[in-house]
Amino acid sequence: MNSVIIADDHPVFRVGLNFIVSDLFDGVEVRETGDMKGLGRILRQAPADLLLLDVFFPGLEPEIGIMEIRRNNPLMAILIVSMLTGQAAIERLMRAGANGFISKSSAPDCIKRGLRQVMDGERVIYFPSPECAKRAQQGSGLIDGLPPRQMQVLRLICLGFSNKEIARDLKISLSTVRAHISALFQKLDVSNRAAAASYGSLYGILDLADQAEDG
Repeated sequence: MNSVIIADDHPVFRVGLNFIVSDLFDGVEVRETGDMKGLGRILRQAPADLLLLDVFFPGLEPEIGIMEIRRNNPLMAILIVSMLTGQAAIERLMRAGANGFISKSSAPDCIKRGLRQVMDGERVIYFPSPECAKRAQQGSGLIDGLPPRQMQVLRLICLGFSNKEIARDLKISLSTVRAHISALFQKLDVSNRAAAASYGSLYGILDLADQAEDG
């Protein structure tokens, strides 16, 4: 795996998928775009191994668009990551050239599982299992229940801040930053910053933090 394109008009979700992909595939190049014009430009610049595409994407006619992308990129895996729910519609997209579908409501570890399967050549239609749906609900609840300071720290992790930058931004000591991060890892049941950031991004920590600031 050398290159992945994330095509989604929701910046927060792009951040979350970027963290998941980077954590799953070592040394992968991730390129992002929020509209069809940008996707066309990226595809012309260099081929990719995998395209993660939301069908509710500005400028995309789903079936026709996927057929055209497949025709011009026959070796690239195309994975739909979307809130689409209709089985018949998903099957039409698969016939148009998509390699798989993963629901956006899946938990990050379940999205990882689907990514592995697609890159192993499997055909995936991946609605969240009861286990994954439960994990997604729990993850959202964990984010909503974080204390304000831990929410701030997680938000800055999602934005790519280092420990020193977090300390400077929040005007707290490095040891306090480390203590907050350790508590976050324990609460979210993750072992590294990338996993914490993927949870935070996918479950709306940036949106929640912005709402808190506006309030």
